[in-house]
Amino acid sequence: MGGAVFPVQVALVHGLDTQAGGSELLQVLLPLAHLLLVPFLLRNFSFWGIRLILMGLLLNLAVMVANGGLMPVDGAAVEAVGRRDPAALAPSEHIPGSKNVLMLGDEIRLRPLSDVLVLPVPRPFTRAISLGDLFVLAGVAITCAEVLSPKQSRIDTTNP
Repeated sequence: MGGAVFPVQVALVHGLDTQAGGSELLQVLLPLAHLLLVPFLLRNFSFWGIRLILMGLLLNLAVMVANGGLMPVDGAAVEAVGRRDPAALAPSEHIPGSKNVLMLGDEIRLRPLSDVLVLPVPRPFTRAISLGDLFVLAGVAITCAEVLSPKQSRIDTTNP
């Protein structure tokens, strides 16, 4: 189930872009898609990597819910990524083809948790990411190492 959530999120983002009222629907469905992962992550909580993924997911979910359901990004990050001209977008407007909403920096609730980190890679690979995304990425890498290692590095959560 956990692996199916990412394709669902991609389908939501790209599928609802073409629909009338899709942005408003995305504000509800995207956080719900995040919540679908929580039971899977809790069932696998004995892995350290899963714990990091859960932390990242909750950080992302908190900032999204605090800002209306989409991940806020400010104009500076949009400009640094270079896929859209921030001047062509209205504040509080969903950025087509993304999970983001353009907001003025001082209007973003929980701003340090929003997509404010711009990856220092050449265009077209540049991305604005959040602290939660970094936790998720680290968690995925650690979980892969835990699953593939011959020695189990799980934590026994049954005996406190």
